[in-house]
Amino acid sequence: MAANAPHPEVPKAPPKERAGYKRSSETKARILEAALAESCAVGFQKTSVARVAARAGVAIGVLNYHFGSKRELMRRLMVSVHRDLRDQLLFALPAGSDDFFEQERAGLLAYIAYLRMNPAHARLAEEVRTHDPELHALGVEAWMEQFVARARMGIERGQIAPMNDAEIRTQGYFVLGAYGIFDQLLQAEPYPGDEAVADLFLGLLRGGLGGNAARPASLDFSDGLARPGDAER
Repeated sequence: MAANAPHPEVPKAPPKERAGYKRSSETKARILEAALAESCAVGFQKTSVARVAARAGVAIGVLNYHFGSKRELMRRLMVSVHRDLRDQLLFALPAGSDDFFEQERAGLLAYIAYLRMNPAHARLAEEVRTHDPELHALGVEAWMEQFVARARMGIERGQIAPMNDAEIRTQGYFVLGAYGIFDQLLQAEPYPGDEAVADLFLGLLRGGLGGNAARPASLDFSDGLARPGDAER
């Protein structure tokens, strides 16, 4: 081979996975799972770091290394539970349907199924409201943004009576408030069944959002948007 001939390029070895980082992530995930199990049993406030560590199979020092304190561990768990519950509401909507009320019905059925599989999560989410109101407010606002967007589309398609954002948000709070008691409804006797509950709830939604009932004059229209029907006056 000539002296000046180029050497064949040696293929680079793929980067090695950081085993320590992977183990660390797995340990944190295991601790969070243990904290969730413990919190479901006794609630956020009564959760013991020692019992969480025992459930996770780690020393208390390892738990503190990853989370620093019980407060931070509980906050991370609150974020996880709140996000999980919120995602059930945001992402369970059927992509193939553009009907506002059918989307809400599908979302409700998915939420009821989630509550049945995770009965303690609704209570834990309510604890977030008490112990971390800022986090709770962020979760509510994320849900509200999605609800307002869906309602606007429903108005554009003629499925919902015209209203401004202040009215939509007020209706959204009513809907969200109803979602907050479905965990109790599931325990009611007699329980009419998921489909019947969804249909009854949908009937209330259609009556409140789909009709042309007169709106109280006390509603705030200071955002400059015209009250429905003002153009004809």
